[in-house]
Amino acid sequence: MKKLSTRIVSLALLTSMSVTLFAGCGSNGGTDADSSKSASSSGAAKSGPAVELTVEVFDRATPGYKADDNFQIKWIQENFGKPNNINVKFVPVLRQQEVEKLNVLMASNQAPDISFTYNDGIIYNYVKSGGLTDLGDLLTKNASNLTKYLGQTLLDYGKFDGKQLAVPAKRVIEGCFSAYIRKDWLDAVGMSVPTTTDEWYQVMKAFKEKDPGKLGDKNYPFSTFVDPNNINWTTSMLLESFKQPISEEQRMTLPNWVIPGFKDGMKFLNKLYNEGILNPQFALDKDGKQYEKDVSQGRIGFMIHNYDFPIRVTPGLLSELKKQVPGADMVPCDPFTNSDGKHPKMKYNPNGLYIIVPKVSKHAEEAVKYLEWQSKPEVIKFLQNGIKGDQYTDEVDGIPANFIQNDQLSDDKKANFTDLALIVNGKEFGDPAKNIQAASFGYPGFEDTFKKAYDISLTDANYIPHFDTVIEAQAKYQKALSDKEAEIFVKSITCKPADFDKTYDKLVAEYMKSGGQEIVDEKLAALKKK
Repeated sequence: MKKLSTRIVSLALLTSMSVTLFAGCGSNGGTDADSSKSASSSGAAKSGPAVELTVEVFDRATPGYKADDNFQIKWIQENFGKPNNINVKFVPVLRQQEVEKLNVLMASNQAPDISFTYNDGIIYNYVKSGGLTDLGDLLTKNASNLTKYLGQTLLDYGKFDGKQLAVPAKRVIEGCFSAYIRKDWLDAVGMSVPTTTDEWYQVMKAFKEKDPGKLGDKNYPFSTFVDPNNINWTTSMLLESFKQPISEEQRMTLPNWVIPGFKDGMKFLNKLYNEGILNPQFALDKDGKQYEKDVSQGRIGFMIHNYDFPIRVTPGLLSELKKQVPGADMVPCDPFTNSDGKHPKMKYNPNGLYIIVPKVSKHAEEAVKYLEWQSKPEVIKFLQNGIKGDQYTDEVDGIPANFIQNDQLSDDKKANFTDLALIVNGKEFGDPAKNIQAASFGYPGFEDTFKKAYDISLTDANYIPHFDTVIEAQAKYQKALSDKEAEIFVKSITCKPADFDKTYDKLVAEYMKSGGQEIVDEKLAALKKK
C-alpha cells in the first residue's frame, strides 16, 4: 500500500460522524466607501435579458438585518451584477437548519446556483448521487485569479474521483477548540487555573462541594448538550485526551467509539455525571440554547466550545455573564492532558466551506465568474468589513478597527461580515500576524482573551483524515449513525456506573452493525487502492 493520504477535512471532530461546524463568528473589519469604483467587473454591461444567479446565504437571525436585502447585497449587485447583466438573488437559509434545508432544496432541484455547506457527509451524498457540476473546465476558463488565490493544494479538497465538484473556501483561522473556566469561582475556592486532567477534576469537585456561586441545585461545574450534528462538541478536548496512540491506518478508518482509550473518556464523563459535576439536565437540551442561558446566567463553571464562542458579540455569553453576575469572569484554559503530557485536540482543516453548483443549475459559468470576482482583494475587504465611518471608525496598520456593533446601527447599516465573502473564511489581510490581529478586533473588550484562546486552540492540535474517494457507506448511513451516536452519548453517560461497560459495549456494537463496520471496511478498501 502506498503512503496514506494525510489530507484532511475540518467538518467533524469525530472521524465517525458528520458535524455541522460552527463557522467562526465575530464582527470585524472595514473598507472605504469608494472601493466600489475598483471592485466592478471590467467591461461594459452586457445587453439583453439579465440572467438571475441565485446564491445561498446564512440567515443568523440578527435583529433588524435582512439576509437577502442589505447594503452589502446592493453593493454586490452594483459592482458585479450590473456590469455582467446578472441579477444576483440571495436565498436565506437559517444557520441552525442549513443541512436539513439544503438537503430539501437539492432533492427538489431548487437549490441555489451557488450553494455551500461545511458538512462533508452531505457533500459525499451529493457526489454519490451525481448532483454536482464538475467545475474544473469552468475554473480554468474563467477563474485564473481565484485558482491562484486558493492554490492547487486547497482546490484538491474539492476534488472527488478526479473531478472538481466543489470549490473549497480558504480558511484563515484553523483553531477550533478551547475551554473556559470561571476565574471568580477559582478565586473563591482558592485554586489556580488547572493545567492537567487531575487538577481539573479536583477543581470540579471543589466547585461542586463548595458551590462558590451559591446556586444550590443549579450549580453546574461542567455542562454539555445533545445535538446530533455536533455530538461530543462540548466534550471534545476531554475525550481526545483519553485516546491512545494508534496506527495511521486506524486513524484513517476507525470511528472514535472503538478507538482505544475513547471508552475510558466516556466512562470518565459517566463518573462526572453520577458525582453531580456534569449538568444532570444536559440530555434535555437538544440545541444548546439552555446551555447558552446557563453560561450567561452564571450557572456553569467550565465549558468546552469553539475557542471564541463565549466572547462572540452574538450570543455574547461572557458579556452577558458579566452583566448578570457582578465580578464574574471566564478565562481560557487547556487542562486535559494525555499519557504523554500533551493537550490533544482537533483543529479545522485548511478549507472552510464546500462551495457547490448543483448539476441542475443552468448558470454554472456565471457562478464561477461570481467566485472569481470575489477573489479581488477590494471585494474581500469590503464584504468582510464594511465602510469606514459606517461599520467601523479607525484603522490600525491598515486593519479596520473599532467596529460599531449591529445593535448600535440603523437597520440599513447592519452587516454580516462572516458569510458573504464565500471564498474565504476568516479575515484576510495576506499576513498571518495581521490576520490574527484583525480577527481580534472582532471581539471588542476581549482582544487579549481571543489571542490566548486561539493559541490554546492550536496547541497539540491535529487535523482529521480526508478521503478524496466518496465513502458510499458513510453517505448511506449518515443519518442513522448520527442518531445512534446521540443515543450512545446520552445513555452511556447517564447510566449507573455499574452498568456502564455493558451499556456502552451494547450500543457501540449496534452502531457497528448499523453501518459503522461497513464504513470501516470501505475505508480500508479505499486505502489499499492508493
